[in-house]
Amino acid sequence: MKGFRKFLVAVFACIFAAGTLHAVPLYQLSIVAEDGTFLGNFGNEYSSNSVYNQYGNYGSPYGSKSIMNKYSNYGSEYATYSPFNAYSSKGPWIVDRYGTKYGRLSVNRYASGVTEESYRLALQLKALRDSY
Repeated sequence: MKGFRKFLVAVFACIFAAGTLHAVPLYQLSIVAEDGTFLGNFGNEYSSNSVYNQYGNYGSPYGSKSIMNKYSNYGSEYATYSPFNAYSSKGPWIVDRYGTKYGRLSVNRYASGVTEESYRLALQLKALRDSY
């Protein structure tokens, strides 16, 4: 019986770890579009690849591959691959350097792969984008 209990604890731990963004620090995660395009990472505001750097390629409100660009294929509220399209099921993935997926970044909480954490993060990023 103790062996079975340990097994159940291990299974629940794996399920919990797979459904959370906190298994890896956020700054070590990247955003990759459904079509495979790299869309930046969650580094600090001075990191050149960070979505928080409004002067970098991936955080700029003008970059073609920036989710912070309201008019780009990856940042528009109407674009298929944008995390801010409330009707799209093809928002980008949050991944680590090995390609492990930690959830789909989307304001469409019903899209496949969206976790509670990735949904909240998408809402926070949308608020930041809209503040530019």
